[in-house]
Amino acid sequence: MGCSNSTADKPKLTVEQKRLIIDSWKELHIDLERIGMLMFMGMFGTHPQTREFFNFRGTSDDPKNTQRLREHGLRFMSLVKKILVFIDEKPRLDAMLLDLGRRHQEYKADFNLIDVFGEQFILSVRPTLKHSWNPDVESAWAQLFKYISYMMKKGMMQTDKNK
Repeated sequence: MGCSNSTADKPKLTVEQKRLIIDSWKELHIDLERIGMLMFMGMFGTHPQTREFFNFRGTSDDPKNTQRLREHGLRFMSLVKKILVFIDEKPRLDAMLLDLGRRHQEYKADFNLIDVFGEQFILSVRPTLKHSWNPDVESAWAQLFKYISYMMKKGMMQTDKNK
């Protein structure tokens, strides 16, 4: 996914996609800690280089049993919840995501791994939503995370330009 300043490249969510996301979130919100843990464990498995970014490198402890990982998973899921609260308030949502991108640039986050969060989120929520999961729900969540990634990367690039 490119990230130019052109709004033509900016992913958009339809009204129906927003409805599918909000409806499925109602099923997910009761299990945020577990889903957050699954997401990070999956990401550490498929993209081991992310372990280092989250300071889970070279440790003999099982990361899924650490309080720090639980807290970060829950923080991520709380962010998703906040994004959904502002899903229809584009200026506020955009400002929040741009700021999030700038902060991740300051943390030295890998620009190319931003998209991984959406992929891992979908893999982690699919089992929880097994009865209501379908291609439309998956497509809606994928589109939301494309939007999140686009805005975060734009924020990261703004930080680079300001240096």
